[in-house]
Amino acid sequence: MATPSASTPLPSPPALWAALLDASSDGLALLDAQGCLLWANRAFLQRCGRPWHEVQRLDAMAVLRTVALDAGQTHIRSLNADEHGGEARQMLTLRPPARSGTQPAGHAENEADRLADAYSTLNAQLKLAVELGNIAVWRHDLALDRFFYNDRGYTILGLTPSADGVPRELVRSLIHPDDLAKVVESVQRSIDSTEPVDVEARYRRADGSWAYFFTRRAVRRNARGEPIEFMGVGLDITAQVETLREASELAKRLEIAVNAAGVGVWSRDPKNERATWNEQMFRITGRPQQLGGPTRDEWVNEIVHPDDREHIQRTRAGITRETLSIEHECRIVRPDGEVRWLVNRARREARDGVMMVFGVTLDVTERVRAEAALRSVNERIALAARSVGMGTWEWNVETGEAVWDEAMFRLRGMPPQQKALNAEQRLAMTHPDDAAAVARELREAARNIVPSAYEFRVVWPDGTVRWLASRSTPAPDAQGRLVRRIGVNWDVTDAKNAEVSRREREVALRESKAKSEFLSRMSHELRTPLNAVLGFAQLLLFGKEALQPQQRHKLAHIQSAGEHLLALIDDVLDLSSLESDQLRLDLRPVALAEVLQEAMPLVESLARAHGVTLAASAVQGMVIGDRTRLRQMMINLLSNAIKYNRPLGSVTVASRVGPTEVSLVVQDTGRGMTAEQLAHLFEPFNRLGREREGIEGTGIGLPVVKALASRMKGEVLVSSEPGVGSTFTVRLPRAPDPGHSEPALALPAPAARPGPPRRQGTLLYIEDNPVNVLLVEELVRMRPGLVLESAGTGLAGVARAGELMPDLILIDIQLPDIDGFEVLRHLQQQAQTAQIPCIALSANAMPADIARARAAGFADYWTKPIDFHHFLAALDQRFPPL
Repeated sequence: MATPSASTPLPSPPALWAALLDASSDGLALLDAQGCLLWANRAFLQRCGRPWHEVQRLDAMAVLRTVALDAGQTHIRSLNADEHGGEARQMLTLRPPARSGTQPAGHAENEADRLADAYSTLNAQLKLAVELGNIAVWRHDLALDRFFYNDRGYTILGLTPSADGVPRELVRSLIHPDDLAKVVESVQRSIDSTEPVDVEARYRRADGSWAYFFTRRAVRRNARGEPIEFMGVGLDITAQVETLREASELAKRLEIAVNAAGVGVWSRDPKNERATWNEQMFRITGRPQQLGGPTRDEWVNEIVHPDDREHIQRTRAGITRETLSIEHECRIVRPDGEVRWLVNRARREARDGVMMVFGVTLDVTERVRAEAALRSVNERIALAARSVGMGTWEWNVETGEAVWDEAMFRLRGMPPQQKALNAEQRLAMTHPDDAAAVARELREAARNIVPSAYEFRVVWPDGTVRWLASRSTPAPDAQGRLVRRIGVNWDVTDAKNAEVSRREREVALRESKAKSEFLSRMSHELRTPLNAVLGFAQLLLFGKEALQPQQRHKLAHIQSAGEHLLALIDDVLDLSSLESDQLRLDLRPVALAEVLQEAMPLVESLARAHGVTLAASAVQGMVIGDRTRLRQMMINLLSNAIKYNRPLGSVTVASRVGPTEVSLVVQDTGRGMTAEQLAHLFEPFNRLGREREGIEGTGIGLPVVKALASRMKGEVLVSSEPGVGSTFTVRLPRAPDPGHSEPALALPAPAARPGPPRRQGTLLYIEDNPVNVLLVEELVRMRPGLVLESAGTGLAGVARAGELMPDLILIDIQLPDIDGFEVLRHLQQQAQTAQIPCIALSANAMPADIARARAAGFADYWTKPIDFHHFLAALDQRFPPL
């Protein structure tokens, strides 16, 4: 038997060609280049007298020996190699003997030639179809254990064509590890079956990527039924797989989005009585999922509210063939009895010749309730307007257009008109002193979804000034957007509602108290860790001689950052105290020059860092003010002038002395401000967009300056020009000039001592924070002779004080069991400790906290973070050297 060739397997001819070739009276067979049979028609098998499975794989000579050569003629015709996948083919023709009256031999030869030509054409067409379909045709010779591919197969797999085929190990190395097992399993299934076997697997391309292939194989057997080779085709389906994967991923995303939005999705197929629902539809209606989607009758008779069923039936009756989209709103009754409002939107579309219905359902219960509440509000407003002469209005916050009733015009001394006054006309009738406040209220109302309430004055055409009260509430649209506001105006000139005024005062007091409590708590929570940061930084800097310069520099950075944060905390507390009128000022004559001398060194490093020059002309004048707060105001003004200056710019400080006032002028060469920025300059935390430029600040300094100036019976004026600079002028009441100035007293130089002064005394520190205790221990250790004891709770501290009888007790206000005030009361009630001085040492730094402590009987109040110099100076005063 001839060795099987490595030729490309010939695809089976189409049924039409097979029928044509089988109908030929000539025996036709196709041989490969080695003379092995590849195919034979019915006449050929009849001449051989054997079935196909017996003559299969016989060579040409063996075939010829099986037939009587004298019974006819035998022709072997070569076919072009390029017509058959690049390999030679031969057509074997067995013609029956000529009979009388039959066609001449030449005619039979022509018939055979035509059939051979037709077969060649067929093969060429099949080859073209395979190439156009990007189909890989392959054969696995089991004897050689090698694979043979057509050109397309080699190209797809990225292999070099070889007449010797490709080893099985190489082919399987291209299969994805996760898919190899099922490919191997398909081989066995094909061997065990007489039918083709399909398998899908990933193959590695030449570039390392993975391609999805659909492979169909069939086994070819010898005369004994033994498998001798696999023949098959492969199709690259990567694009289809990726498309399906993307579609699946998109479907998942859509499902997630629909569920997140609470949208129910449904469809109806005329072939199926029940609707198809997504999970959200069951959630909206409360219908158990195991029941599946309802029928049309179940939807109307079991789910829809009884009062809305007739409406649903009418809506359905109005649907015609031309109706493509429909929307309706109805109520449903959930299984638990709850009534919900739904909006159903449906669309009819033809799918495969069937008219399908697709729809979505939205739960709009909250919107319906809001609309009902709004209608109720409108009815109440109308009733109130008719009863007390209120004017009602509606305002579109996007377009600015308004709608007024007649009373709105009468409240402004005008006859009723068809159209409401526009924004310019309304502003023109507003009292000049209230115009800015009204404009601010309107801006707030346009972007806030909360009720608004304020009062303002209007000037009638005849010059009469009347007070009007305004109350409004938002009226969101169906999507919840703030589009309109509705409200009322009424005249409160003669008498304002006393009850409303009382309630507003109570609300203001409650809010002020709540704010004070919050700020006090925040001050304590922020100052407590700062006490440790600043405290230990100062302790390390006290011993800086033992530190390297780089270490001292880093510690200085820590201390500077902590002090900056502490200053911010103090500014917030100051602003709150000023707004609530809780900050107490020590007003007395102060020389501006002295305060400036104290403030300038504190900002010199900032000026150097920004490359700004500081200059002060002759600053003169005495003002009535609080010295500490004046220094704070100067530092804030100078810091702003430096930070918002230009490189190589300058800041100039001067003063002007008038008959009754003194003006402090701070002028810079910075970037300046626009009129719009000036209008918001003193708003707390509003940095006018400069926060995006990386300039350090919180937007609190200038509001504090303005509030302090106002408390000192002064004012702050600002002039600015973009690109040129700004000038801040602080006017304060002038103090009477003193008849003479007392010379500065020089402190006597301390007498030389052989060592640190010795002191004697015992301190008790009642504190639950061990870090704070450790910090105070280090400070007390700097005063040899003083002894510090500590207690972690209030009650333990009271007991320890009775045993120790210390000379001084330091008490934290916030303790785990009882607070510092309760500790003080216990100590005062004990005869042996009643006379021991107690000092509050707390992170609560609000003025109200300090005032309360002093009123309770504390000898002093020291705040955290601890000021080392102040702390040690106080110890020196209470425990002088021996």
